[in-house]
Amino acid sequence: MVRGTPEHGYACLSAYLYMVGNLNPGSRICISLDDADRFKYYFVAYGACIRGYKHMPKVIVVDGTHLYGQYEGVLLSAVAQDTENHIYPIAFCVADKECDESWTYFFEQLRYIIVDEPDLCIISDRHKSIANSVSRIFEHAHHGLCMKHLGDNLRKNFQCGDSLHVYYDAVKAYGYQKFNEHFQQLRNKCPKAANCLEFDKWSRAYFLANSFDVLTTNIAESLNSMLRDETEYPVTALFTFISKRFAEIFR
Repeated sequence: MVRGTPEHGYACLSAYLYMVGNLNPGSRICISLDDADRFKYYFVAYGACIRGYKHMPKVIVVDGTHLYGQYEGVLLSAVAQDTENHIYPIAFCVADKECDESWTYFFEQLRYIIVDEPDLCIISDRHKSIANSVSRIFEHAHHGLCMKHLGDNLRKNFQCGDSLHVYYDAVKAYGYQKFNEHFQQLRNKCPKAANCLEFDKWSRAYFLANSFDVLTTNIAESLNSMLRDETEYPVTALFTFISKRFAEIFR
């Protein structure tokens, strides 16, 4: 009752957006409605986070987590990592589900605050909608895959659990020679899995940009864990917690 009802959270979202924009100059805040004027997407990137990102390594990690309130949906997020390995939030978006349309909207809004350049790396899991949206919106950036998610897929789909240590050795190899040695071992032990892997998406040696040793989506998943209880809150209460939490960390 203190946080309000789910209906009230969405009903007052426009007023909430107005207040957030006034209190956080330079923010990127958008609400998208469908043809019947019903809520569709809500995107927010706070001005302080946008300004601070200019001083971060050009590697962002994107992920989504389920919302468990009455209307469910997902919370999409983009985070970075500062030079002291702290999680740095960039942007958040509430959508109905993880699909091409919602991820495209998220990256379109993200494009206003992040420059599409060859030095930019975007790390994610293997969700097809993310790959489709990145290729359309961030044409010059490099898209990498989380080595942990990829390893889990190999274990589940190709029963390569006993060979995963060879896969991880290949992922972490710095030079082509070491990578080729480890990958040949993987090919010998699990040829079907090896044949479906694209080197430039997950290999440190073959990745075409500097990922600053960010090989997983762990920082985004850590953020999701931090918000686990709050994913049941009304949408305005959720974003109030997010802004308060990171204001306490970075003040």
